[in-house]
Amino acid sequence: MLSPSLIQRQSQSLVMTPQLRQAIAMLQLGHQELAQSLQQIAEINPLLVLEPTDTVASSDPAEAPDYHDDDPDRFTSGSEQPEAAAPGPSLHDDLSSQIHLTFPAYRDRAAALYLLASLDDAGRLPERISDIAHALGMETAALESIRHILMRLDPVGVFCRSLEECLAVQLERRGRLDPAMKILLANLDLLARRDWRLLRQKCQLAQDDLLDMLAEIQALNPRPGFDPHHPVTPIQPDLIVRRNGDGFRLTFNHRALPRCHVDTDMQRHIDGSTEAGRQLQTYASEASAVIRALDMRRQTILKVGAEIIRQQTAFFEDGISALRPLTMRELATTTDVHESTISRVVNGKYMDTPRGIVPLRMFFSTALQASDGSVQSASAIQHRLRALIAAEGDDILSDDALTALLQKDGFAIQRRTVAKYREGLGIAKSSQRRRLKKTS
Repeated sequence: MLSPSLIQRQSQSLVMTPQLRQAIAMLQLGHQELAQSLQQIAEINPLLVLEPTDTVASSDPAEAPDYHDDDPDRFTSGSEQPEAAAPGPSLHDDLSSQIHLTFPAYRDRAAALYLLASLDDAGRLPERISDIAHALGMETAALESIRHILMRLDPVGVFCRSLEECLAVQLERRGRLDPAMKILLANLDLLARRDWRLLRQKCQLAQDDLLDMLAEIQALNPRPGFDPHHPVTPIQPDLIVRRNGDGFRLTFNHRALPRCHVDTDMQRHIDGSTEAGRQLQTYASEASAVIRALDMRRQTILKVGAEIIRQQTAFFEDGISALRPLTMRELATTTDVHESTISRVVNGKYMDTPRGIVPLRMFFSTALQASDGSVQSASAIQHRLRALIAAEGDDILSDDALTALLQKDGFAIQRRTVAKYREGLGIAKSSQRRRLKKTS
């Protein structure tokens, strides 16, 4: 017969204190969101003081330890100013979202994001593509293939190298890039000088037809990357990597956030015997918790960044094509950090490298077995596949031919996988590419 009884048990559970929740929330925020969050906290808490980074004395970057140090916690903060800048919110975020949807391969996505960071106020690329390709350690033809896809994102015409190319892409979208229009675009200098007679002569058009073409051009956007409501602002990377001898030096970018400290003058005059004093003591405790959470965030990001450098050294040496397979679970094991924490760290965080600003998420990819038994990054195969197709001449490569070339490069891959990757990259079949080649 059942009877009531008392049973004593011991168990362990993790209690999510408000301070722990705050620390986790701060870890997954980017610089802009975190700065806004700190401002909101400081407006409520009179004991938390925020100082602009311009007024804070910066530490000497030379004092930061080298990458060769075994202990990632020994990576200290520096104040190197990031070299690259990307457009600010709104258009930048919209294009970034389109890039993530358009490029499934991490290497191609990273290259596209690098191009995004290189745009000027008008949305054009002032730097030569060959120079960018050299900085990224990739083939110029492969980067050009990526750029031609980017030019057709919304708004059409961003990522172009010249005004002529920008207008041509927009007219192509409208189905109006005929031979006469190409001649007109090739003579924009005559259009600027209003030399109508010579323009009619070159285009071999009547005056009314030329006026119609000019009206079409006037309806286009010569600066599709310019947004007057959202001026260009620099996106600050969280981590800065610089070559240091035979290795690399990792520093934390303090300039992206205000410096926080407790108002010690007010704290010294708190009278704990009054209700107002006890409230101020609570504020002081909460301000200290914010500062500890920020320090924990910095140390965790540095720790993860240090391990990324160790795991992906080949990228910093040789470029995007050298990215190795790496999962968040693997990094969690080597850093003794939970996988969910790794995900929070890389979310929306950027690293300023000698090869430009890259998102931390691009360092993670899936793996395939190579013919020699080693593993190869799936994005490496996709990157190589795109390069092979971009370098096609008169002989268009079929999926069988692409498979043979990839296998010759050491990739243990089958034709159906090549077809799947080609389709995922948004590249047409060989028969469609052959027809397009004949009509161009």
